[in-house]
Amino acid sequence: MSKFMQNEFVFGVQYVRGMSPSPTSWDDDMRNIKKMGFNTIRVWLNWGTVEPRPGMIDYAWLERMKTLAAKHGLQVIYLFHIHSAPEWACSTHKSAWYVNRLGLPFEPVVRQNTPSGGFPGLCPDHAITLSLEESFIERVVKFLGDSAYAYEPINEPHSWIDRSFDPTMNFCYCEASRAKFRIWLQKRYKTLEALSESWGRPFCSWEDVRPNTWTVGYIDKMDFRQFQMENIAELVARRANIIRKLTSRPVIAHSFGGGCCTHPRVSDMAFDDWKNAAPLDAWGCSGFPNSPHLVAPLGLTMDSSRSAAEGKPCWQSELTSGNNGYRFDHKEISPELLSLFSWESVSHGISGLLYWQWRLEIYGDESMHYGLTDRAGNPTERAFAVAKIGKVLTSHSKLMLSAKPPKPEVAILFHPRAILLDGAMHKNNSISSDALVGYYRAFWEKDVPVEILHSEKLTAETLALYKLVVVPSGYVMSEEMANLLKDYVAQGGTLYADPLTASWNENARLEPSMPGRGLDKVFGTQENKLWNAPQDTITITAGHDKYDLKGSYVYESWNLLGKSTAYAKDEQGQILLTRNKFKKGLAFLSGIALGNMSSQRLNDDTPIVPDAARLFCKIACEAGVSFPERDANVRFRKLLLPDGRELHFYMNQKETPTTCQLHMPGQSLITKKKLAKSVNLGKYGVELLLVSANK
Repeated sequence: MSKFMQNEFVFGVQYVRGMSPSPTSWDDDMRNIKKMGFNTIRVWLNWGTVEPRPGMIDYAWLERMKTLAAKHGLQVIYLFHIHSAPEWACSTHKSAWYVNRLGLPFEPVVRQNTPSGGFPGLCPDHAITLSLEESFIERVVKFLGDSAYAYEPINEPHSWIDRSFDPTMNFCYCEASRAKFRIWLQKRYKTLEALSESWGRPFCSWEDVRPNTWTVGYIDKMDFRQFQMENIAELVARRANIIRKLTSRPVIAHSFGGGCCTHPRVSDMAFDDWKNAAPLDAWGCSGFPNSPHLVAPLGLTMDSSRSAAEGKPCWQSELTSGNNGYRFDHKEISPELLSLFSWESVSHGISGLLYWQWRLEIYGDESMHYGLTDRAGNPTERAFAVAKIGKVLTSHSKLMLSAKPPKPEVAILFHPRAILLDGAMHKNNSISSDALVGYYRAFWEKDVPVEILHSEKLTAETLALYKLVVVPSGYVMSEEMANLLKDYVAQGGTLYADPLTASWNENARLEPSMPGRGLDKVFGTQENKLWNAPQDTITITAGHDKYDLKGSYVYESWNLLGKSTAYAKDEQGQILLTRNKFKKGLAFLSGIALGNMSSQRLNDDTPIVPDAARLFCKIACEAGVSFPERDANVRFRKLLLPDGRELHFYMNQKETPTTCQLHMPGQSLITKKKLAKSVNLGKYGVELLLVSANK
């Protein structure tokens, strides 16, 4: 295990970001932070703040931070924010500016919440940028050394975009980035002829190859975005290696905006949590829910981050502090709801919890938001609420660090190539991200553990661990991936897939049949008709049950092959969902995007269609997935301990107080009382029990 989060549960708070807050507040603030029970702070090392003049590191700034943190017994995570470039670097190295799709240099400008340098800095594909950032990181790490608890080489690694344009403006199209993209293409395609075949147009030389800049050519846009994903991951690894040469402290990072599984702009921002996490010692995520219906996506964020960590410590590295907002758009969150968000994060088996942030932000769009304190720096009711949580977590550190989720019976596939195709088609990937969230939510509401599988990590051995594998929005399919899924079903697994599964190959070329890649034999069906979804409600029948569904984006009806059967039909008798016995297993193919009906976008109050989740859960039951007995008033999760005991979480998702029946007697870690039969939960209340499980 990494030295990070090995002996003590990290309970922390984001504190310094560049010049916010003022150094005159540091001593008093750290005293209060420690008094509230926090053991860790995060400090941003904004390049523009720490190296205000060429070659001149502000060692006094670093020394004061290090000294005060040690004085108050606080561990410090130092985050390198190179995207906040010093003004001297921006003016001296104009040749390294990012370039937009119009071919114009993108002048680094102040970012409102981090005005300590030019954003987004200098393009890292330039040799001068690499030299400058390596020199900066080396000098800072040499000075701070092992006094740091951990280092973060980058904040929320992703590609930069400008949403003020339509379509969204992406970066970077400079000559250095174009040259690097061509090298990436040569590794992917090997020959110019193979690239020409994939992109559907002939090239005379590699120098003729250009990235997509504005209109949509599916495959070239997909390839450029995948290159950017891998380029960002390479940047993370490169900076991590610089740090590791100089210190034994762990190198960690976290994902952007809830992670790549939930974000509707992954296709533009081009980031892959699994790739970014691979070279690091621990992986985390950020989460900024602001209402009860966003607890499910928060759970998905935690589970996908844990999957991306691949056995390394996983943590909630930026949880909202309870007053989200930008400018005058202010969303106050009650202490009770903030506590619910906190316990939801913990219930997924994490090793640390850090809030964003201690003080209110003082600069730009985020000023007067995102703080556990008032304007003067005094703790609020939210701060006292999370302090109670921290007391439980830190006083039971070894217990919490050893607690792990039970083995899931269900896996949901995260498939980047399909998401990139969705983005190429629709300017965002909300259809595919909504589908994944929706299927996850269906299980989350039933307290069924779920694993998120990356499509590039699939093996026969991995797939065999699950009773049910769900393929949301599997529009793109390679032959290798199709064969793995085929063998999984043949060996006794159950596969469920969405409309348009394997409709295109991995290079976005339309397949001659649907489903493609030979999966028609697995599902025992072929496409009969494809049509746009109606806007009104339709009723379908599955067995003796009827389901009222709402139109999503597209429907497919099916013709049956072999011994495949119709699982659900609409009122006109068209087959919309099929069931096929393929060798030892089962395969379900839906012509209805059930996940999109049981989803809720991250900042959207669109109502869920309950019958969609009900129908999907019926299919999961056929796969043999276990649905635990549960009290309908609350959600229940459990974590397993090495000694056979369990941690049981009872969570009230509503404002209305409720009483629920316990699964078994236990000792409350919150109230320290022994509870035998039931528990009373107040507004968004949570109870955490340590129980001795039945042998």
